[in-house]
Amino acid sequence: MKKHLKQQPKCTKHEGEVTRFFCITCEMLICRDCTVINHCKPEHSYVERDEATSTYKQSLDELFSPLEFTMMDLQKSREIVSRIKEDLGVTVKKAITEVQDRAAEIRAEVTAQENRVIDDIQNIQTDREQKLDECEKNIGLAVERIQFSLHTAKEVTKSASDSDFLSLYPTISKDLKWLADQNLPRVDNRLAFLKFKQSKGVGGISLGEVVVEGKWELCREFGREGSGPGEFKLAWGIAAHQPDEIAVTDHLNQRVVICSINGDQKTIPMQRYPLDIAAIHTSNRLVVVEFNTSNVKVFNSDSTMAYEFPTVPPSEVGKTKVDLRSVAVKSDGTIAVGDIGKMVLTEHSPTDGEILRIIQVKIKPLFLAVDNYDRFVISDRLQTVHVADSNGNSQHTIKPTINGKQVTQCNGICTDSSGIYVAMLHGVNTGHIHHYDPQGGFLKCIAQGLYEPMGITLKSDGQLAVADHYSVKMYHQV
Repeated sequence: MKKHLKQQPKCTKHEGEVTRFFCITCEMLICRDCTVINHCKPEHSYVERDEATSTYKQSLDELFSPLEFTMMDLQKSREIVSRIKEDLGVTVKKAITEVQDRAAEIRAEVTAQENRVIDDIQNIQTDREQKLDECEKNIGLAVERIQFSLHTAKEVTKSASDSDFLSLYPTISKDLKWLADQNLPRVDNRLAFLKFKQSKGVGGISLGEVVVEGKWELCREFGREGSGPGEFKLAWGIAAHQPDEIAVTDHLNQRVVICSINGDQKTIPMQRYPLDIAAIHTSNRLVVVEFNTSNVKVFNSDSTMAYEFPTVPPSEVGKTKVDLRSVAVKSDGTIAVGDIGKMVLTEHSPTDGEILRIIQVKIKPLFLAVDNYDRFVISDRLQTVHVADSNGNSQHTIKPTINGKQVTQCNGICTDSSGIYVAMLHGVNTGHIHHYDPQGGFLKCIAQGLYEPMGITLKSDGQLAVADHYSVKMYHQV
């Protein structure tokens, strides 16, 4: 029995001729006669069919990875929406309970007001749940759209014949490029915030009001210009050391100052000018980067040196120039160090500083933070902040403004589950702290009128600590 030979695609214009070529100019299969009649050079550019298939398959492969990263972001956004909905339910329940307890004290006079306030809360809940449902729906539709397009493209790439693949390629590639350029659905973390603010006095008729957005206030400030106890000369980096301590790099005084909530201070003298500092909470240690040094220093909780480590392989120590400026610590204790000379981040073991991997980044990492998804948030002290995935690939760019004008300088950055906090300024005494969602969308201005904010960090109790050149300022949410 004869085996069926694979039928070669025939030319529609020249009977009996096999389409062995692909015209790049016209995006169609052609035969040998076509190359000298209808598609001759130099007006047309064509290659052999096999070469075109290989080239365009590779082109599609390059489009898969960005969309798969986009799907990962969408899945994370979906998780954020789910968490916000849960938080919203908890805060609504708490607010209603507070309203009911307050109303019990003056029930006879304020029953009508009690019902009104509860209605307000529940109306807010309904409105916000509709917004969250819509956001969840949009995320789901985006995921489904990308899944369908990726599945279709992969199936065509894998199983379609050359002629079918090449005829579908222009449409599929345009669709994938369009999807890759789409903005991700924005998640508004503020939708979970809700509390009940009581009125003053029990005998009054007014119960109080519903507060739908928290306010940050300065709760503590210490430090002044100088070199003595309680004084700073350019407070640069800052880290939440222990629940009741803040560690600050006092740059020009060449020391690290550890400040407790009761006002006590102790110092760690440094050989050079300390820049950034981070805390390893898994071992209660501090990591310090100094200006113009090749080693990163790690200190124990009693301020003694635990160890120091280079950011280059042993064979390159003393041979490769480094310019270390920033440091951050992941949730598992992994240390990330920013080198602005080589434009890289190096990850190190928290136990001995051994190099785990080297990550190339697109901007100079003068300030560095790591969020809950192990994404890197990087500031180069210019006008933008970059958010990159765990491999250093850029995902979002934040361009802060003050009163509608782009800032001249972005300094310290820190993160929590609600998003990204950035210190910025136009000049001396114009410092602001802004809060952005995980996708880089502006949420609110937390503080303004600072002298020259550099490093910022969040304490475990939710307070925000700012190294403001000659002082340290603490903010809490009320």
